Amino acid sequence: MGLKLINAFKPDSYVPTVYDINYPKLYENGIRYAVFDVDCTLLPFDDIRVTKDNEVLFRYINILGINAGLCSSGSVKRVKPVADILKVNYMARASKPFVDFKDIRKMFDDRCEPDNTMFVGDSLYLDMLLADRCKMYKVLVDMVRDGANIKLFTNDVIQAVMYTALKTEGFHYKKYYRGYMER
Repeated sequence: MGLKLINAFKPDSYVPTVYDINYPKLYENGIRYAVFDVDCTLLPFDDIRVTKDNEVLFRYINILGINAGLCSSGSVKRVKPVADILKVNYMARASKPFVDFKDIRKMFDDRCEPDNTMFVGDSLYLDMLLADRCKMYKVLVDMVRDGANIKLFTNDVIQAVMYTALKTEGFHYKKYYRGYMER
């Protein structure tokens, strides 16, 4: 892989969970919109049971002044109930990483721009590549797991290859760091 392509997958920030992101610092540095993946980022794969912690986090983000939304390749049947509980807009069947920023903007308003938007996800090859293509701030979190299934196993294999490729750029799995907007 070429250096430019490898850097497309490298997150700006890497933290264990969505609860470890420094939202106040991001707001202070101009982030006004946050797009979250659903499966394995907020909830275990194929689970629509939103937790109280999820609800509290999204209320907190909103109080700070950051508008949140969901972007998932999952079905409307899967994503809409989560969005309804969290009281946010959503994009289902998103075909990540091939979403255009104009589609992200449709969830919010005309003030939503790549430089004031972050994308939070668990996948280097879907979420980080999407965020890079759209020029958004990229936040990687570890996968939320609840058991094992074949889709997660397949994802683990692909992620392991990506982790190896990113070592040349100083990225190491489970070696967390805050990006330039969170310092």
